[in-house]
Amino acid sequence: MKTKLNNQAWEEIFQRDGRVLAELLPAFHQAAARFSECGCWKILDLGCGCGRHAVGFSRQDFQVTGVDISPTALGLAQVWLKEEVLKADLVQADFRQQLPFREGHFQGIFSTQVIHHALVAEIRIAIREIWRVLVAGGLAFITVAARKNPELPFQEIEPDTFLPLEGDEKGLPHHIFSPAALRQEFSHFEIMDLEPRDDGRVLIIWARKPNID
Repeated sequence: MKTKLNNQAWEEIFQRDGRVLAELLPAFHQAAARFSECGCWKILDLGCGCGRHAVGFSRQDFQVTGVDISPTALGLAQVWLKEEVLKADLVQADFRQQLPFREGHFQGIFSTQVIHHALVAEIRIAIREIWRVLVAGGLAFITVAARKNPELPFQEIEPDTFLPLEGDEKGLPHHIFSPAALRQEFSHFEIMDLEPRDDGRVLIIWARKPNID
């Protein structure tokens, strides 16, 4: 029997479990330092979840906007920011659709393990939106899945896109990228770095939107 798409899986997780994935990504400090060195202080945290990286950026005096599809996650993020007397803008939006920001609104974009949770056509919308809302010369730090969880059964619904048949993310699309495929999808950007992390389970890409003469 086919599993139905479930794009609300993370809303269900946040409703049930609260502040999950609360630890900063190990690469966060490297990313924040690079944004700082390049003068990228206005940051979009795309798929911010319960706010771990929005909080992290705000601690370092970045002007950060967190976006997530889950209203529960955004509520948790707001509570966390208030607890630490920090400030960030929080916006509910779906990365698979046009984002509610003007062109060139951000100097940096940070998104970890988010945009691969979609069909290929939707991922391409997300990448176009990353390009659109990023200022010329701005930087994007993106991580995506490079391998499926070997402990879970999956159903392939289109080339390299799979639905977990069990677990918390049951029914949530997982597109699995190769380095070549990720490079191709970001071909309009200047790719500064592209490397595997976490024993090859994750790909990290640093991409710069070229200055337009």
